[in-house]
Amino acid sequence: MNVILTTYQGAILGPVARLLGYILQALYALLSNFGIENTAICIILFTFIVNALMLPMQIKQQKFAKMSSIMNPELTEIQKKYKNKKDQASQQKMSLETQAVYQKYGVSPASGCLPMLITFPIIFALYRVIYNIPAYVPQIYDIYSGLAEKVQAAGVTVEQLSKMVTSNTYVVRDAVQAAKDSSNLSYFVDVLGQFNTSAWDKLVDICPSLESTILSVAEQSGHINSFLGLNIADTPAVKSISIIIPILSVITQIASFKISMAGNTQATDPDNPAAASMKMMNNVMPVMTGLMCFMFPIGVGIYWVAGNVFRIFQSLGINMYFGRMDMDAEVAKNIEKTKKRYEKLGVDPNTAMKDIAKKRTSSIQSGAAADGNKKDNNSISKNVNSVKLSKNSYRTGGNKKYKEGSIASYANMMARDNPGDKK
Repeated sequence: MNVILTTYQGAILGPVARLLGYILQALYALLSNFGIENTAICIILFTFIVNALMLPMQIKQQKFAKMSSIMNPELTEIQKKYKNKKDQASQQKMSLETQAVYQKYGVSPASGCLPMLITFPIIFALYRVIYNIPAYVPQIYDIYSGLAEKVQAAGVTVEQLSKMVTSNTYVVRDAVQAAKDSSNLSYFVDVLGQFNTSAWDKLVDICPSLESTILSVAEQSGHINSFLGLNIADTPAVKSISIIIPILSVITQIASFKISMAGNTQATDPDNPAAASMKMMNNVMPVMTGLMCFMFPIGVGIYWVAGNVFRIFQSLGINMYFGRMDMDAEVAKNIEKTKKRYEKLGVDPNTAMKDIAKKRTSSIQSGAAADGNKKDNNSISKNVNSVKLSKNSYRTGGNKKYKEGSIASYANMMARDNPGDKK
């Protein structure tokens, strides 16, 4: 019960953090059977396992990105077409034509965001577990609990202990706040679990009678927190070998971004509004992460490096997987699904799909390149809007009329026949 008390209790992240905590606890117990009691190794393996569990969502997101790179020239042409048209009617047309392109390729705009929305809670919960491992792993909790009882009996408060800690993390702040209303031993363990080498020396100074116990726990803590000669509870220093952690964090994150963006034409397309912001984020984030490594314990930096290394190999594998995938066949599958959906709606799929299967972004791109300086942008717009439907598929949107046979008219018909698609 004491361990559960100080696990993160948030309504959304709390249950996820406790689930991840069970994974870390099982991993630590498994390694202990082989005589390996090391928090850093647990963090690395734990990071790999959690990222592996999220792999299906990452593949789904990458598949959407690949499909988006095929659709992007058509979507860009629609944006160009309505670039300077801010009136409501034009904006509605642009929305309908954009929706029609997504329908044409059988892709939902939400499919690219959904995996990210699912992985975010997992990532944030993962931080909670990494920051306060003793709260989730009973074996590590027990290392500190005996000393915590003696420190508490000696009249030392949680607030006094917090002033010895270099990194004032949320774990320390929450423990100090909670200890004002409760004398539960777990709050002492929370802070002692954040102790680094200098903090143990300070504790000896104010509790000389407990020196032997403190040094014994400090030795045990140093043993489980030791990694390549570093204490993962310490913060990196410029004039120390520990500076390798921030450096590795920057290098691995840059490599991860570069490899994950390889082949993603959206990230390098100057006509894509998101490309510039994506490029800036990829340049700034590694530097920011490297600087943040100096603010947190080495263990957090190891977690970042381990995550980056996993994502490097993950991206290499995914890129290889999609490199062998026939995207034409994938588009054909999506079009077939769209065709069946049209049939369910009572629309003649033969006329509706006649030109869709032939119209691929590659042909639009090659046609545009052949024009040299792209003088005739209207020809591309006509390609996008020339999907012929049934002669009887003309509809009106309220008091607004669309050209018979245009994508806008068909998209409007779809929106009316399928209210669930309306935004």
